Amino acid sequence: MPISMRNLSLLFIFSTSIAFAQLEDVGDIAEDLVFLSAQYVDPAAEAAVYQSSGGWFTSAKKKELWELEVSIQGNILFIPNKNRDFLINEDQLQNIEIQGLESTALSPTALGGDNTVVLEGHIGDDFFEFDSPEGLNESYVKHAQLQAGLGLWYGTTFIVRYSPKIKFDKTYYQILGVGLQHNISQWIPFLKDSSFDVAGLITYSDYTVSDNFSDIKLPLGTVLNSVKVDGESFMFNVIASKQVKNFNFSTALGLTATNFEYTIGGEVGALDVLSILNQALNEADNSLNNFKIDLGVDYKIHDFSVNTMLTFGKYTNLIFGVNYNFNNKKQSELSN
Repeated sequence: MPISMRNLSLLFIFSTSIAFAQLEDVGDIAEDLVFLSAQYVDPAAEAAVYQSSGGWFTSAKKKELWELEVSIQGNILFIPNKNRDFLINEDQLQNIEIQGLESTALSPTALGGDNTVVLEGHIGDDFFEFDSPEGLNESYVKHAQLQAGLGLWYGTTFIVRYSPKIKFDKTYYQILGVGLQHNISQWIPFLKDSSFDVAGLITYSDYTVSDNFSDIKLPLGTVLNSVKVDGESFMFNVIASKQVKNFNFSTALGLTATNFEYTIGGEVGALDVLSILNQALNEADNSLNNFKIDLGVDYKIHDFSVNTMLTFGKYTNLIFGVNYNFNNKKQSELSN
């Protein structure tokens, strides 16, 4: 029996309604994944800010012209328990739900453990489930980095630091940074010849944190399995230090201003959910400002020195450093 125009119209409307409903489900899932991804990765991104902000100086004293200090540093970031998990609440989600009867559950952040939560959602009548990503499962993160400071004119020091790509389980970290430190005491008569120094420090850091996790398989062939954070951070510090024999005690108050860019990685399916997800992640406000305090001590032994610095804020970061000083006083005197 031939299909009437009326029946064709009804079939078209019905098919279109299903397509729009499925598209709406995809949009809701993408919105939920953006929210959950941000909750998962934000603590790691903020932790990287503190890792990149510590240990930039050993003293507020000015260096001689062309004086070079080379440092090998060990960096330990302590992870507080409150940043290891985040609360999933179904009231904040559009499509995705917690499997079972519970409407809330604690899920690990990128810095957390492996106590994952089973989540489920649907696109039309096609239901799917997945485990929330596991975390690093460590109470602290440690890495090594190289740093060098070169004395320039007018009590200014140029600083550069670098850490190669370092792996912690399934997580990778890399940093490149530069800074300028300027001695302020030299311009203040009653501080100029004292053992007390004040300096200003401005730094720029470019770093990458990436994390791989177990596959999250979504309908239409999309698979999510990694997240990468690219960060740019500016830091502004006021430093004070006091020389006592071979010891130099220092403290600093600093502000960091950071911008992040997130990238979710995986496999693209029939519908490019990855692009939708990444676009939505980076349309959000991914800037962050943090205050921090540094406390440090440096002990000098001839041309060598050893130092340690503790950085306080939302995270606590500890630096150990071994430094060698190439003090080219003769060249400095000739230059003057």
